[in-house]
Amino acid sequence: MTIKELEALVSLPRASIRFYEQEGFLSPRRLKNNYRDYSPQDARTLSKIKLLRQLHLDLDSIRRLEAGELTLAQALEDQLSALGEDRAALDRADEVCRSLLRAGTDYAALDPGPWLEELERRPAPSGPHLAKPRDTLNLPSPWRRFFARRLDSLLYGLPWLAIRLFVLHSYEHYDPLDLSLYPVSLVLPYLLLESILLTAVPAILTAAVLEPAFLHLLGATPGKWIMGLEVRNRDGSFLTWEQAGARTMGVIFRGEGLYIPLIDLWRNWRSYRTCMDGQVLPWDEGLSYTQKPRGLAWRAPLLAAVFVLCLCAQSVMISVSYALPYPDGLSSPAQLAENYNALCVRRGAGAHRDALIQEDGRWVLDRDTAAWTYGDLTLWNLGEDPQASYTAQLIPDIQAEQGGQTVIRSISSDRLVPALDEELILALSCAARPWPRLTAERATARLAHELEDLAEPLMTQGAAEAELSCGIRVRAQLDAPGYIEIGQQTNDVQLLWLGPSGSPSPITVRVTLSLA
Repeated sequence: MTIKELEALVSLPRASIRFYEQEGFLSPRRLKNNYRDYSPQDARTLSKIKLLRQLHLDLDSIRRLEAGELTLAQALEDQLSALGEDRAALDRADEVCRSLLRAGTDYAALDPGPWLEELERRPAPSGPHLAKPRDTLNLPSPWRRFFARRLDSLLYGLPWLAIRLFVLHSYEHYDPLDLSLYPVSLVLPYLLLESILLTAVPAILTAAVLEPAFLHLLGATPGKWIMGLEVRNRDGSFLTWEQAGARTMGVIFRGEGLYIPLIDLWRNWRSYRTCMDGQVLPWDEGLSYTQKPRGLAWRAPLLAAVFVLCLCAQSVMISVSYALPYPDGLSSPAQLAENYNALCVRRGAGAHRDALIQEDGRWVLDRDTAAWTYGDLTLWNLGEDPQASYTAQLIPDIQAEQGGQTVIRSISSDRLVPALDEELILALSCAARPWPRLTAERATARLAHELEDLAEPLMTQGAAEAELSCGIRVRAQLDAPGYIEIGQQTNDVQLLWLGPSGSPSPITVRVTLSLA
């Protein structure tokens, strides 16, 4: 039978059933799904224990009865003797209480001496035989365990994030809670593989190193300590290194599903159901996993505060990792090149480190994309104010086959935005003002919007000039022979190719950057 059926049959709570099982009174067999199957003999044993505990027999006596070391008659005779002693002591305490009540003495004038002498002749009971049995296993709340684990995972991720950003210079990251990742990964399976490598592997490594140390030295991880949870041996001692390591690997493999997206959610749900069914999780078998019953009034706010601090620490590390080699100023084109290349590595997935190089005394912007080609790069000479100019050229694929006919497609203003090289503008902005380290992402997002706004007048007027928030003035000139502007009346201006069929003429944008 299941623990739910056993609970109803013997009228004992699950925590008590699990307590007696942990004390060795029950030995249910395991089913294939790892659930316990209790026998009628287990139910009978529980009923016997329930009766004897209500008669105030101690667990040691019941254990000796189970082992055949003590007969029931001997146990009952010993208990009657103990209860008789308690009854006599209680009667004497009753007499002293009534005498003290009849004396009518108040607390301020009470002389305890004579009354203590009277009690000491026949002492009052200590109460071990008459205390109500509280044989329940202190199973931690699954929600306490869940939030403790989430906080621990967040804390374990901070060292790895620092290593990735400042040692490995790897800036790509995936959020397992981003639901858009999963449908995309069905089409592009490599994204799921990358997400596993970038989230699961670091989580496994950091948890495997840090958690055993916490359990062995402190008996609790930071999350468990905040939530009032402890993991120890049954004798109260801390786990050994081997026990802590084995428990951690059990949590990683069976509790968290190797931190693989979706699988970890399923394993968390299974663990929750196991806890709610009154079962002990496999990795806690033989251990004492308990919780302090009180303190949620201050534990919950503390948990939330630590969560916020961890998220802030993540944000700060990501922002600080934007720091460039020369964040406070530029004195040579070579320094601009270093800043530019650092930005390409920081902001572009898979970007190479030699995006801006010098060949034969000429600066080469080696940043060709599938659509745009960059060339004619000129940086300032020594003694001049920092500035840069370059040419970006687009040969658009604007013809498509539809219904057996060639259809000419137009080009919108957002296609011109890549010509305004955002990385070069950001790299040069260090000559205008100090690099905004902790607000770098916010500043780059603002710059992206400014460049989008600049692309529209560039298309409609053929030229555009603007002073950007990063301290750089941008002047751009558009050359699009063979194209005409359409959509002025609908504010959706586009370029339409009217030249001969075949390859259209390239679109050229000449850009000059200088300090504002």
